[in-house]
Amino acid sequence: MTDGLTIEMDYEPRPRQLDMHQGLIAHRWSVVVAHRRFGKTVCLLNHMIACALDCNDKPRPFYAYLAPYYSQAKTIAWAYLKHYTSVVPGVKVNESELWVEFPHNQARVRLFGSDNPDALRGMYFDGVVLDEFGDMRPEAYDAVIRPALSDRRGWAVFCGTPKGHNRFHELYIQSLTEPDWFSALYRADETGVIDADELASAKKQMSENLYRQEYLCDFDASSDDVLIPLSLITESFDRAVGYHSLPTIMGVDVGMSLSGDASAIVCRQGGVITYMDEFRLDDTLQIAGKVRDVANAVGAVAIYVDGIGWGAGVAHTLSGWGLPCHSVNVGEGASTGEQFNRLRDELWWRCREFFNERKCSVLESKFRNKLAAELSAPTYGYTPAGKTKVEGKDEMKKRGVMSPNLADALCMTMMWIGNAPGTMVKLNKPKRLA
Repeated sequence: MTDGLTIEMDYEPRPRQLDMHQGLIAHRWSVVVAHRRFGKTVCLLNHMIACALDCNDKPRPFYAYLAPYYSQAKTIAWAYLKHYTSVVPGVKVNESELWVEFPHNQARVRLFGSDNPDALRGMYFDGVVLDEFGDMRPEAYDAVIRPALSDRRGWAVFCGTPKGHNRFHELYIQSLTEPDWFSALYRADETGVIDADELASAKKQMSENLYRQEYLCDFDASSDDVLIPLSLITESFDRAVGYHSLPTIMGVDVGMSLSGDASAIVCRQGGVITYMDEFRLDDTLQIAGKVRDVANAVGAVAIYVDGIGWGAGVAHTLSGWGLPCHSVNVGEGASTGEQFNRLRDELWWRCREFFNERKCSVLESKFRNKLAAELSAPTYGYTPAGKTKVEGKDEMKKRGVMSPNLADALCMTMMWIGNAPGTMVKLNKPKRLA
């Protein structure tokens, strides 16, 4: 209904799509994980069109649909947008700039690509759909779109199909425990959108991993080489494990917020992760002071600091204050040199074994889901010499995965094995994960 005029859209949502519409309407922030051919683009365009038609309390409402690339937005969504808005009397269509405008309230719906975020600067948005968010440049949302939603308190929908443990995966994990977020995952074997015989045919013709990714929305299925499967981590949440009599070990990953990375502290007592924190400070002395305060509060018997870069200064300061601090150069050779490329690879593998033994627990924390997303992000492979190599930070950033600060801090605690600092127990030769 618009100004007394009833507009009948050429769109009838399926039951699961109707559920999705209801969730989107009730929440400002939404994450939708949907299988291929679910119809998410049509669904979300109609949601945006309905919002634009009904918005009569703001001047010149503005809504945006973004695909990773402008050419994708035009190919995927432009024909749909014109079709579903063609029933609106007097609708204006701009073919060159890919927008439609409604006459009664001057509301505009426009298509963009995240490949040119500067083209979005200076705009405001009342609602945004980010389709295939995992393939988008991170700065497009962080630096441009999110600020453009602030002054008019616009909403955002992040949607896509899984492609490994990228930023979309991290956002989905976060949304599961945020009470003011809508979160939904739609598998093809549950929605009924695709016939059972067609699914069976696709399963026969596709690789198992690709089928699980595209139709079952399995974030772990994108690669056979995910180092720590998400399920191993989430199964450990609040598991009953004795730890109170064990020493507290602290791991520290140092990041200077001026360069974009936060610092992180993780404490472990035996098999239990008891404390996590992530913070932004721009001075090594301030970071060292924060670490000292936490170490004193938890009674840490050993502090392991990633000593590369700014971490070296933090470790030096802590040692000067008389704290039991050890600077760790993760770029040096592993203690089991014939198995791992570098010490970093060995520590991450030890972290994998920590969860794989299923004798560990992660206590409740506001950072718990973030830790799970970071730990389950890296893949692993082998060097030409056959040594195990874990995906590096730079490689992860290229595919849209943020720096795993908390996970790196936890890996620092793996320097303590047994009852003495730095006691490294020889590992069995790594085997390719199932």
